[in-house]
Amino acid sequence: MDKDNGCKEKPHILVVDDESNILTAMSLVLQPEFDVTVAKTGDKAVKKIRRGMDFDVISLDLQMPGLSGIESLKAVKQLSPSTEVLIVTAHSDAESTRGALKLGAYDYIDKPFSNAELVASIRKGVERRSNTTGVEKTKEQLAFVKAQLIQSEKFSAIGQLLAGVAHELNNPLTTIMGFSEILLLRKGSSDRTRNYLEKINESSLLCKNIVQKLLAFSRKEGAKQEYIQINQVIESILELKQHDFKVDGIQVVKQLADNMLGTTANFYELQQVFLNIINNAHQAMKMHAGTGTLTVKSSFDEKVIRINFLDTGPGIPEKNLQKIFEPLFTTKKKGEGTGLGLSICYEIIKEHKGNIFVANNQGKGACFAIEIPIVDQQKSLNLG
Repeated sequence: MDKDNGCKEKPHILVVDDESNILTAMSLVLQPEFDVTVAKTGDKAVKKIRRGMDFDVISLDLQMPGLSGIESLKAVKQLSPSTEVLIVTAHSDAESTRGALKLGAYDYIDKPFSNAELVASIRKGVERRSNTTGVEKTKEQLAFVKAQLIQSEKFSAIGQLLAGVAHELNNPLTTIMGFSEILLLRKGSSDRTRNYLEKINESSLLCKNIVQKLLAFSRKEGAKQEYIQINQVIESILELKQHDFKVDGIQVVKQLADNMLGTTANFYELQQVFLNIINNAHQAMKMHAGTGTLTVKSSFDEKVIRINFLDTGPGIPEKNLQKIFEPLFTTKKKGEGTGLGLSICYEIIKEHKGNIFVANNQGKGACFAIEIPIVDQQKSLNLG
């Protein structure tokens, strides 16, 4: 049941017993408080878990034909370690019971048992599962915060490094540009010499622009938003990636709308979002086929600006499409990804009152779509 309707979802219980009468009786006792599923053998119980069914507590008969209670317990704990298991036995076998407890069962009850005893034992298991889940969520949240702090420190260090590198590069670049311009002003130089000097000057200007773009990307602007053109953000990132694409043979197709309306946004935060998506597409295509095509589209209507990033990589497995923006979720190998990139992108776009979606591009790769509301320039000035 939906919690918004005032009804809390019932805990899920699986009752496993080879006696039909016992299954019926236990179900009738437990149904008022729990969502009950039954299975007559351990094999059927294990199959349900393999199919993805999740249970808070499993009541497991110790003596069953086929897969025994102990064997079923081992399989359950391997497939779903957080599921609590209650052992039910008609023959009080101390050795088997101790073995079951060592394998992860939280308690046992002997047949015959009272209704109150059964309900109390199941409640105990539900509470244990709830506490375990709560602890795991807390650990995950702490790990997420720690990872964010580490990532923040890395960005800070990169920003400081870039600032230092830029200072060291700007001085010699200024000298090269200055002397090349002075030499170009001299008369009497051959056309060949002047051509060389012009190329030196143009290359110096290109280096200067690259340094400025790196500095702009690393600069921390807080939450400052201003009236911007989305196509300019896209172009700035594609320029930064131009060399990498050339080295790896990645083709870029730009389909950017003319006369694009603007919006109010943080230029550098959108750069971060676009660069993350483009980097993921680049890596996917490189690993999949060693080359590929990235198509970047921008369009708009009366209300929103849309940006699409389509790649020719392997696409995203269907089971991962719903998890892709979850914090700490990553399909990369350990040490290659923190699982923070796309979750941060999601938060940034939501802060801009926009939406971000992902889908497979008809089996030919992945498609990320971003929608950002259009803001009138005059309204933007008034808000500022």
